[in-house]
Amino acid sequence: MNEYNASLAKSLEEKIAFFKNASLHKEAELLQKRLDSLVKEPVESTAAATQKIQIKNPVIDIVRHNLRTKVAANTRRIPELEKKYILENTDKAQTLKDLETLQVAYIERVMKIRKANRAVAATVGDNTIGDTGPYNNEKIFSEALRLIYSQDPLWIEDFKELYFTIMPSSSITAASKSPL
Repeated sequence: MNEYNASLAKSLEEKIAFFKNASLHKEAELLQKRLDSLVKEPVESTAAATQKIQIKNPVIDIVRHNLRTKVAANTRRIPELEKKYILENTDKAQTLKDLETLQVAYIERVMKIRKANRAVAATVGDNTIGDTGPYNNEKIFSEALRLIYSQDPLWIEDFKELYFTIMPSSSITAASKSPL
């Protein structure tokens, strides 16, 4: 018997004794029945009762199916590890909140892919930055973007995000003058 039930039983016993002293035997019998039922079958808390009753939400299944099909449709462009992460966690998600975080991750990746595709569509001309030298952040940033672009255009957005967190003040000017 948990602490709540024990305190309830003690309170019921006190009230039964009070009603018997006051010659209210009918009320004492009712409280005694309640006490007996409490001892036989303890009252469940509302949290335990809601955990037992799990209503299957059809909206979760619909959202899960939609997310899986969207990820499957973009199989070529989404990196394999991210796709695997999203699909595995989609199956494990039990609430709409869990699925929302996966949808946000998917949407962010698709936005980066589209942004990278726009960068691919932009013309990549010769380096137009005039000054050269080892300390020219704009030139180094532009050359790094060209090198990354030659491997995979999607990596450009990941590199920009990483670079902006490391070098926030100088990266703004470098990114504004970069062709990508």
